[in-house]
Amino acid sequence: MEHTDSQLTKPGVLQVIPQLDAGGAERSCVEIASAVAANGWRSFVATSGGRLETELLRAGVTVFHMDAASKNPMVMMENIGKLRRIIRARDISIVHARSRAPAWSAMAAANAEYRHFVTTYHSKVHDKPRWKVFYNSVMARGEAVIANSQFTADRIMMAHGTPVETVHPIPRGFDLETFDPDSVDQARVQTLKNEWGVEGDNRPLVVLPARLTRWKGPLLLIDAAAKTTLPARFVIAGDAQGREDFEAEVRQHISDLGLMEQVTLAGHISDMAAAYKAADIVVSASLDPEPFGRIGVEAQAMGKRMIAPDHGGAREQFITDPAHQRTGWLFEPGNAEALASVLDDALAMSAEDASQMGARARAHALSSFTSAAMCASTLDVYRDVLSGAASARKAAVTS
Repeated sequence: MEHTDSQLTKPGVLQVIPQLDAGGAERSCVEIASAVAANGWRSFVATSGGRLETELLRAGVTVFHMDAASKNPMVMMENIGKLRRIIRARDISIVHARSRAPAWSAMAAANAEYRHFVTTYHSKVHDKPRWKVFYNSVMARGEAVIANSQFTADRIMMAHGTPVETVHPIPRGFDLETFDPDSVDQARVQTLKNEWGVEGDNRPLVVLPARLTRWKGPLLLIDAAAKTTLPARFVIAGDAQGREDFEAEVRQHISDLGLMEQVTLAGHISDMAAAYKAADIVVSASLDPEPFGRIGVEAQAMGKRMIAPDHGGAREQFITDPAHQRTGWLFEPGNAEALASVLDDALAMSAEDASQMGARARAHALSSFTSAAMCASTLDVYRDVLSGAASARKAAVTS
């Protein structure tokens, strides 16, 4: 059954997310909030704040500040009251939780005010220990549960017993205007290269865009850099976000391997499109399976050679076989030698082959992953929930 927006009296959607700093969940929150507003609905976000907040304000989204990142039970209880007041004052129709700690408060507030509760499960799905499974289970308790990949959807159903009818796999997408290689001028690229200290370096540039945290694999990339047989310059582009001890460990590892002239820590990058365009090769090196991971999609959208570990949502993002249709490589997770071998394959490509692969990668991203498609699918889930179809399906399954 189709639902038109005229049947709905400008619903209010309140998304709840801990912070609005860099990250895939945060970026998706901003994109969905903007799409809700552009659709003529009322759009709200409750959060501790962050650098992406200005984008919400420009899109006409109302932002409420609260300690949404806290796991302190007392703060979570206080947040229930704050959210209930927002729900009543702004006549919120749907409360959409995007992280576990605020999700408990959001679910309690939504239930107390008899409003619809939706979740997006974007983080790792654990099946043990029991306390963690229970804590995470709030993300599987929505009338509709949005999963950011089929990998995540399968894990949700396995770990939490969530009915298939309730789970909606909606892959994250990329913004067509932002991640268009033709829209990124050379001045932006030059600015980044100057900041990174790689201007004038003729070696191919390999970029790992990820927060500087252990499980994102910066140490693995450094080990692989030491094992590659072809020349390359490596940039690890991501904010340490207060992890000074780990940043010091990474710098020491670079020094211990004698790679100071080969590997650079660039810190936070605000212009990711320029970072991708500056790169010749983009790498994801996550040690644990990523539920989705935007890097693979965005890098392909920018026409870049992409390398990712063979697990999690990355498996859904690339064409790897046959070779003449390849849009990226997968390597054995956690294996520096395997990553180095694939890096050598990518570095050995001729300029013509690299260009052809980049064109295939962009075409694949355009056909499979866009923010517009993600937003449209999410709005369809909202309409489904508002129509009562989601609750009816859930009741039919559990009866």
